[in-house]
Amino acid sequence: MSQANAAARKRRAGGSSMPGAPEPMVQQQPPAGAGLTLPQVIALVDKRLVNLETFMKETKASVPKPSVPLPSVPQPSAPAPSAEMDDALVEEINTKFELLATEVAELKDMIVKLQSFTMEVNKKMFEERIQLLSDVGDNGPMKFDMKRGDNLVLELSEDDEA
Repeated sequence: MSQANAAARKRRAGGSSMPGAPEPMVQQQPPAGAGLTLPQVIALVDKRLVNLETFMKETKASVPKPSVPLPSVPQPSAPAPSAEMDDALVEEINTKFELLATEVAELKDMIVKLQSFTMEVNKKMFEERIQLLSDVGDNGPMKFDMKRGDNLVLELSEDDEA
């Protein structure tokens, strides 16, 4: 029993793999603590869409219809499969795929609109900052009054003479 536990620990720790066992695929994922910027998210979504579209095109082109029908176990209550059922199934899959493609396109548009909005807000904030900094400018000469005593007192006053 302890040998089985040791072997299980080794498998979990990645110490050794059993012959014939497939090795797990390692996906590159960003650290959980670090967030992605908007351009990184858009690039990631775009890359995944391109991969999905390429995969679908290759799958559609490389999967020929079987020339020999697959043997099926007859079921007493179910009718035999027909060309109409195959057409209906293909039509249903096409409809679902088109729905998914439409939703992905809408998501892509939404992200582009979000990026545009963010850029406009940043531009307005930058312009307001420039305006505030230019308003602070020079307000004329400042007068410093120093009085003798225990403490040094500084007063800032604006002259009304302009």
